[in-house]
Amino acid sequence: MEDAAEYEFEPLLAETPVDWALDPLDDRSGGMLAIRRVSLVRVACVAAETGARMQRDGLAGDPMDWMLERSPLFGGLAPIEACLERGAFLKAITLHGLGLEPNTAKMTYGRFGLLDARDDVEGDDD
Repeated sequence: MEDAAEYEFEPLLAETPVDWALDPLDDRSGGMLAIRRVSLVRVACVAAETGARMQRDGLAGDPMDWMLERSPLFGGLAPIEACLERGAFLKAITLHGLGLEPNTAKMTYGRFGLLDARDDVEGDDD
């Protein structure tokens, strides 16, 4: 526990990286991000489903490129960031699970929609 007390965290309002083009071998690139465990599992599930779909369907794209590129499907966020939340997670899993095209996929909410209406709101308070 002594190490935790000595660690200096960056300010919460530090400049957010413009994109996710980070060096995975550099521990200091990109700053820190505090997330819930369930959010980390969501991102891992989406990454696995994305890779499986691209292999299964013989798509030429790179799963990591898809995870890191900003997408209108997620309000301009990259899936790696957006899928921390339940709604975006369900969008991504549905998209790849059903083999839909990301550019044409419309995710409908509401009583008769594809996903639960509570997934259309910001936050993760469930």
